[in-house]
Amino acid sequence: MDEREKSEIIETDVVIVGGGPAGMVLGMMLAQAEVNVTVVESQANFDREYRGEVLQPRFLQLMEKLGMRSYIESLPHAQVRAGTFFKKGRKLGEFAFHRFIPEIPYAIWTPQPILLQAYYDYMKDSSYFHMKFHASVKELLRENGRVTGVVIETEHKERTEIRAKITVGADGRFSTIRRLGGFQLEYEDYPGDIIWFNIDQPENPQDVLQFHMTDKYPYLTLPKYPNLLQVGIVLGSGRWKQVQREGIESFKADLAEMSSAFHPFLQTVTSFRSFFPLQAKTQYVKEWAQDGCLLIGDAAHCSSPAGAIGVSLAVTTSAIAAEAIYDSLKKNDVSASSLRRVQQIRDSEIRMIHQIQMRMGRMLFNRHPILNALRPYLLALFTRTPIATTVLKKMMTLPKDIHINERFRFKNKE
Repeated sequence: MDEREKSEIIETDVVIVGGGPAGMVLGMMLAQAEVNVTVVESQANFDREYRGEVLQPRFLQLMEKLGMRSYIESLPHAQVRAGTFFKKGRKLGEFAFHRFIPEIPYAIWTPQPILLQAYYDYMKDSSYFHMKFHASVKELLRENGRVTGVVIETEHKERTEIRAKITVGADGRFSTIRRLGGFQLEYEDYPGDIIWFNIDQPENPQDVLQFHMTDKYPYLTLPKYPNLLQVGIVLGSGRWKQVQREGIESFKADLAEMSSAFHPFLQTVTSFRSFFPLQAKTQYVKEWAQDGCLLIGDAAHCSSPAGAIGVSLAVTTSAIAAEAIYDSLKKNDVSASSLRRVQQIRDSEIRMIHQIQMRMGRMLFNRHPILNALRPYLLALFTRTPIATTVLKKMMTLPKDIHINERFRFKNKE
């Protein structure tokens, strides 16, 4: 008897690998439409450090279409109402969210553990929604070339087969499903890293994103619930490894020179473990669908931190995927051609936003001396143009052609 014969077997309509925002929103929508769903999450719970916690107005627009905006905004959060640009402490330009979406003139910063736990708490009593924590995917199941589920392993090394009509990879930029399924990237852009850390809010809390140009490194700050600022240091490709070779004291000295607001934090720093690096990668998978299998979110179209749009973009794809998966199940057609509808709908917007992000990346991460000198003024000039409003509106607001079928709405959550 082999290992597979000794495994427990679970049968479901859809197995979603990854319990982040994209996977949870998709799972909720399908369960609301009475589709049996099992979400597989590799961690023991949602309580861990995240770097992508900004939810743009488009996220709230989608939650409103799902009947969940009031529910989401009742969770602890901080609001971000504007963005400002500084050169050595002098304000050069700004933009405000109300310019391009008056009805939702802010983004929100909700801690992802709170957001994901709220989704789970709402759905855990549904007979259609099931979740497996602390379970890692070890292999894809296939029959006649079609993906038919996954084999998972628990923290106790126990294996379970989850047999599903459709398997969804919502497991992020380092997707196991993408790797096991042999999905190929069409393009990847990696201009550098953003190095994150948290500091205490100043006496007068800010509700704006700030971008600072200094002689050392550019950096940005964002309000983080309940009383912190999240700081991101922008480093060009390869620079983070060089910084680590130079040592922690050298990096601390650079940061201390950049802002006095960093000083209390730096007094507590003894190693690079106090910092959280995030690769500013943009990735696009050539084909998101195979027979019986679909990639969504960062697994299919990873966004760089530029514009802080990754989560909001991913859950938009979840909404489209819910409709496509529901229709595929009803037609009993889980072929790649049927599931490819998700990519066909999302392709143009994601490519457009990726192009914007890659241009932003070239502007922000390039350390050429002439560009360093001109960058603050170019950004300040850009924020005053109608083009800026158009670009930001495209990134921050939900496309007008995104419609949610009534079967997916949560009618008692507004």
